[in-house]
Amino acid sequence: MSKAQIEAVVQMIAIPEEEPPVAEQRAAMEQMAAAFPSQVQHGEAVELGGVPCEWIWDDATRDDAVLLYFHGGGYCVGSIATHRNLIAALAKASGVRALAVDYRLAPEHPFPAAVEDAVAVYAALLERGRDPSKIAVAGDSAGGGLSLALMLSARERGMPQPACAALLSPWTDMRASGESFRTRADADPMIVRDRLLVMVGRYIGAASTADPLASPLLADLSGLAPLLIHAGDAELLLSDSTDLAKRAEAAGVDVEIKVWDDMVHVFQAFYPLVDEGRESIAEIGAFIRDRTA
Repeated sequence: MSKAQIEAVVQMIAIPEEEPPVAEQRAAMEQMAAAFPSQVQHGEAVELGGVPCEWIWDDATRDDAVLLYFHGGGYCVGSIATHRNLIAALAKASGVRALAVDYRLAPEHPFPAAVEDAVAVYAALLERGRDPSKIAVAGDSAGGGLSLALMLSARERGMPQPACAALLSPWTDMRASGESFRTRADADPMIVRDRLLVMVGRYIGAASTADPLASPLLADLSGLAPLLIHAGDAELLLSDSTDLAKRAEAAGVDVEIKVWDDMVHVFQAFYPLVDEGRESIAEIGAFIRDRTA
């Protein structure tokens, strides 16, 4: 990675001095995503379990396996459109079709609406005859936490686990109390704790931040499918990944974590600009390919 690469990313994600309204944040995220040329070869809008989704694939992807993807954005912003290129890159790297999910967002639809949507889509895939051993779950930031919430919900409902889950800088603790909130406060150019807590309030509503489906870090993680976690060393939420890996390992889960030097939150989204983003996507793709073989 060159210094110019990471500086270009920092310029793109510079934090405004004042917190914009949610509508403006959503529009800004859509605009930033639209600045990159589309990498999607094929896409098809569908509805599964009553939830808007989109199949994303290219001519080389397998049809028998699925990458079920949940986008990030603090449960308040983001969409299939903002993450379409990243999802397409992961689908290509893994060699399987991706199914992107437009789950409901807060504050209009607070917790547990997103979890309900995730479970509904997964259940619909199973009802349509999809083999769970050929389904990989993945997500970035809030989407990583939602991936874990789906797996926990599936376990409690007696549904089969997916083959695996790949988590990109997952947000796993709504309490914002990890050690990295102290040690990475000056290193992270993207996230500020006070603003993160605003998103927590919008998402959690009247629920508790200790609810394991909102904060999967606090859950009993036993019985979950194998996990791959990729995070950046320069992100405020680093402890959400490292603490998750420790708790998952203690619970007997097959878990692998990699922390990338100097990288920011969900650096994979900037793969056209950052070498490490492309390398991470390739490693995640290999993990999914192996686990869904």
